[in-house]
Amino acid sequence: MSQDFLDPEILADFFVEAKEHLETIEPNLLELEKSPENLGLLNEIFRPMHSLKGASGFLGLNKINGLAHKAENILDELRQGSMHVTGAIMDLILSATDALRTMVDNLENSGIEGDVDTTPIIADIEKALAGELDEEVTGEQGGDSPVIPSPGAPEATVKPVVETVPDSIATSSQIATEPEPASPAVDTEDRAMTSSFQPQPDPNFDDTPYILTTVGEGHLADFLEEAQEIVENLNRCLLALEGDPDGSDEMINDTFRYFHNLKGNSGIIGFKELNALTHEAETLLNKVRKGDMECSQGLIDLLLAAVDLIEELIGKVDMETNKVSPVDTSVMVQLLQKVTEDLDMAAVEGAVAAGKDEAGEAQDSAAGTSFAQEHGYDQEDVTLFVSTINQQLDSASVALELLRQDATQMDIIDALFRTFQTIQNSTGYMGLNEIKEYASRTAGLVDQGRKSDIDFTLMLDILDQEFSILKEMLLQAIADVTGEAAVDPTEKGQTSKSEAESESSAPKSQDEGAAPSAPPAPAPTPQAAEVKQEPVPSPAPVAEPVASAPPQSTSPKPTPAPASQPAPKSASPAASKSMSNVPSKSAANTPAPTKPKGSSTIRVDHHKLDHLMNVIGELIINRNRYAMLARALEEGHEDVHVVAQQLTETTYAMARISDDLQDTIMKVRMVPVQTVFSRFPRLVRDLSRKSGKQVELIMEGEETEFDKSVVEEIGDPLVHLVRNAVDHGLEDEQERVQAGKKPKGHVWLRAYHKGNSVAIEVEDDGRGIDPDKLKQVAIRKGVITPEEANAMDDREALDLIFAPGFSSAEKVTDISGRGVGMDVVKTNIKNLKGSVNTQSEVGKGTRLTLTLPLTLAIIDALMVQVAGDTFAIPLDAVSETTKIEFAKLSDVNNRKAVTLRGEVLGIVELAELLGLPQTMDEREVLPMVVIQDNDRRLGLVVDRLLERQEIVIKPLGQYLNNFNLKGLSGATIMGDGSVVLILDPHEIYSLSTQLGRKEPSASVPALSSGK
Repeated sequence: MSQDFLDPEILADFFVEAKEHLETIEPNLLELEKSPENLGLLNEIFRPMHSLKGASGFLGLNKINGLAHKAENILDELRQGSMHVTGAIMDLILSATDALRTMVDNLENSGIEGDVDTTPIIADIEKALAGELDEEVTGEQGGDSPVIPSPGAPEATVKPVVETVPDSIATSSQIATEPEPASPAVDTEDRAMTSSFQPQPDPNFDDTPYILTTVGEGHLADFLEEAQEIVENLNRCLLALEGDPDGSDEMINDTFRYFHNLKGNSGIIGFKELNALTHEAETLLNKVRKGDMECSQGLIDLLLAAVDLIEELIGKVDMETNKVSPVDTSVMVQLLQKVTEDLDMAAVEGAVAAGKDEAGEAQDSAAGTSFAQEHGYDQEDVTLFVSTINQQLDSASVALELLRQDATQMDIIDALFRTFQTIQNSTGYMGLNEIKEYASRTAGLVDQGRKSDIDFTLMLDILDQEFSILKEMLLQAIADVTGEAAVDPTEKGQTSKSEAESESSAPKSQDEGAAPSAPPAPAPTPQAAEVKQEPVPSPAPVAEPVASAPPQSTSPKPTPAPASQPAPKSASPAASKSMSNVPSKSAANTPAPTKPKGSSTIRVDHHKLDHLMNVIGELIINRNRYAMLARALEEGHEDVHVVAQQLTETTYAMARISDDLQDTIMKVRMVPVQTVFSRFPRLVRDLSRKSGKQVELIMEGEETEFDKSVVEEIGDPLVHLVRNAVDHGLEDEQERVQAGKKPKGHVWLRAYHKGNSVAIEVEDDGRGIDPDKLKQVAIRKGVITPEEANAMDDREALDLIFAPGFSSAEKVTDISGRGVGMDVVKTNIKNLKGSVNTQSEVGKGTRLTLTLPLTLAIIDALMVQVAGDTFAIPLDAVSETTKIEFAKLSDVNNRKAVTLRGEVLGIVELAELLGLPQTMDEREVLPMVVIQDNDRRLGLVVDRLLERQEIVIKPLGQYLNNFNLKGLSGATIMGDGSVVLILDPHEIYSLSTQLGRKEPSASVPALSSGK
């Protein structure tokens, strides 16, 4: 029935109530399957079904009413004991629930109940009531008939559907589009005949993006957010099952329900590949639920691989265009089908990992083809891009090696700059905007270094790091474009894809090497490093892909485009219509890496919203009072002193309301850190298996709440810390046993409140960090001098792990050890206005503590005056304020110190750290702020102590950040419009420790460095 003739308000109430009833029924059904004798559960299911039947009958929704009535009948028979709870009956009621949910959704979205065929479900219910229901027939004829792909599909593809919970959520239009999900299936009998099962990718797979069927503006966003939550829950449940495969019926039911929900959601929007994959996973889980198959380690591995593929599928959805770039899931679907049929992992045990690899290769190949097709590049363009990038990577590697030997060679520096410019232009031509921007920033670093008077040696470490990251991005891009694993041209001993490339690797160590006979990209020799950079620009312009092919056989030099090469991209649509897709597709490709950063929505307790509404009400009342007082002054009805008193009272009330409003808004933005922690059990599990170590992750304080913006940014730093803890911190089993430890290592991830801040700790019980070893490595890599190492205490030595490019790892693994992770951690934590503290004991373990503000928006600060300027110090870092007499200061290790209540406290004038005029020697009494950096304290001498204020943090901006202003974390705007800089206590402490070790001539004031 159409809703056109119904009252909209009554319908809206019906939709809300119907969904609540269905959400109540489904989990109770799963619980009932575990406790079939629980009469209370039956009543909890019967009541909402009865209410749904009555409400739909009142509104004349005959289709919904008829199915709900039949479902109510069978539930009533179960309540009275005339029938017993069986798996077949549970499947039947679940299929009815799915069909009811689909019809309610269709009615809400399109105004009609839709073409959901309820006849087979009603027929099976009548059979069940008559005692004629066959358990094997139920899933085939009743439950899943609405979702069977098409009459033309092979019978073998329908067979796995037999055992699953029926899914009748697909409308007729969706059914019509679903032959493809089932098509990857391979004939069951043929596979049974083979002695070893070898799944094959679908040869007819079509990787053309297609539009998803969504209703309303936020439908797709809601789907993606819920899908991400389901993936997290699936990882959590499967890891819990891995730890306790027996006695975990509830966890199996939860896992089943998550697959079931994701299958339903993907079917609604027409996401064929995801629907087919989750359908097979759900079918397999249904076998486990019924006890037909045991929950084994191999099964968990298979399902986790399926979840990884599900996550990849979700990442292929483009929010802007409502399109999805399909991925071939046929290999994984075949694996799931085979296990479902055999009820055993034996046939696929060797194929699970291989199947995952093949699926990945098929996806990479599909992605490469899709990339080339969508961007209109022919094979010559792709080949030219790969050869150009390989040439530039090799050139950059050679140039950096030469600069290590002599950093004064301006011709080599110029060549290095042109190399990064070429990479920038080439990636821009291919639509790889993210890599283009990164190459542009790296080229900017080189350009800044060559135009300034600084020693270029100081920039080599950071350039090595930037080049390493850029190289990884480029190799991944080459793999995406070509569909094949990329070969690193900078690794001399590596086997190349072509004989020419392997031949070209030999002459590189010689002074002058002959060019290979016919390579697409000759490798530059050290002397020719600059000459090889002559083709500054990227491959041929868009309008000339064919013309660029002939010169390719001799040399790539004639093919690159002019320096203004990115410009033709905007002018080329007239010449080549296929290229008009470049901007939109590159934009579509860009969000994929950033997607995991977080959701754009937040869940809020309605009590908080109620309180917020009350505060807004008080605010309006106070606003009206201001208007009344202004009118009284204008009309002269009240004496001025009376109005002034009332104005003061109103101002106090406004201050209270604004504080309450601020506090409420902050609470609304708070989310538990569990949303971040939930990803780490899976990460540690995978790292444990890859490294061959037994590792147990212990998480504490998951309910601790952070500001949403902090939670979104803290994930990546924690990933680096956890990976390092597992790979470098924990010893292997043999080493642990020899050291008298248990074979299993432990990693703790805990969060807790620490004053007005929040702390996150990553701790391991591994080998610990040796400060002396760190110093030796740092000296060897040129990070510090031997003199600086001798002056360092152990705490300062531990901070060396955060130096750019520094790594004490004896070997580099694919998990960690390249020296870029910890630098990223420090940078990200600094951006969050936080600090990192390292504690380690050799042989016992390491603990890294991240201290973060509760919010990034507003903080309490102590205002101080230095050399006539005002600065803000975050109050969290202020231990105390006091005044001391200059005469009581003493010299300790070339630094001022004072004894304060029995503690020797280091003293430094803040003006000295900031490069401002100093006046400490001219005063008798010194105002002092004692700051605390973790468990270290430092006294800062200032000119005046002002007041405590709440300030709004503003970033310094891109321009000022380029000057690397040490000791500053941001700025704020005062009530009079003036700008006040906010100090970073952690960096201030670091600057003070460096001050005592450096010669006065070598000291570079923090603020003057930007002048």
